Amino acid sequence: MNAIQVTPNRTAKGELREVIEPLASYICAAEQPRKALLSVLTALVTEVEGTNQAALAHFLHLRADSLGLAA
Repeated sequence: MNAIQVTPNRTAKGELREVIEPLASYICAAEQPRKALLSVLTALVTEVEGTNQAALAHFLHLRADSLGLAA
């Protein structure tokens, strides 16, 4: 097994900051910041779960193809 070390580069940090700053402004400007924060976190978790499910489905499809099990 190969070990892979992942370190965020400056570009990724900059891109993340470009997304986070307006989102933080949105949350802070809301009439109910806590409710807005929870909504944002729920949306983020839902998106990550969907992405993970899609990646798993893709992986399983590729695995099935490699084993000759795909229809």
